[in-house]
Amino acid sequence: MADPASTSEEPVDQLRRLLRTGEWPVGSKIPNDAALVEVLAAPHSAVREAVRCLVHAGLLESLPGKGTFVRAASELPGALVGRVKDELTLHAMEAREALESYAVRLAAGRITEDRLAELRAVLEARGKASDLGSVAREDIRFHRLIVAATGNSLMMEMYEGLDQGRVFDFSSIKEVTREESLQAEHEDLLEALTSHDVPASARAVEHLLAHVRAKVLSLGAPD
Repeated sequence: MADPASTSEEPVDQLRRLLRTGEWPVGSKIPNDAALVEVLAAPHSAVREAVRCLVHAGLLESLPGKGTFVRAASELPGALVGRVKDELTLHAMEAREALESYAVRLAAGRITEDRLAELRAVLEARGKASDLGSVAREDIRFHRLIVAATGNSLMMEMYEGLDQGRVFDFSSIKEVTREESLQAEHEDLLEALTSHDVPASARAVEHLLAHVRAKVLSLGAPD
């Protein structure tokens, strides 16, 4: 458990900070109100109001008879999801390209062997997937892991919001093949990351994202 939250903060801000710093991971159950009174050093009524506020904000989910669970670490991804839905697909794709291209450059210099092992396992599962749903699921995991390898939590939150929008669209894929799913392009990116080669990683992700854009926007294949 983290050190007791500072009483100079409002209870809702204390609770929000604890969620953002990972005191209770997404999907986990937070302590009951009585325990939170101690954690937040706040009255019971203020604790209940803080929980209600963060339920309304989409960070927490209250399940009758089960407790309150963490849905998100911050409001940013949820806010971006709504914003992306109102934006042109092209603009959403451009935002993803800008964020991911820079994230890959950072990741190439910071990625650990453990993270590389995770990426290899996910990419292998992606290559073996026999249906679009499985390909999409492993694809999102692959790209999220790369952004997480930057160690930049704000960048990761921004990416979470984008990739829950329309930037991972597999509707243009007619059948699950290596060529259609761009498996080789993903393997090239992983190879460059494994070598910690920043320029090669940048070229690989730009090549991959150009093909993704062409598929999503139904354009001709890039050179």
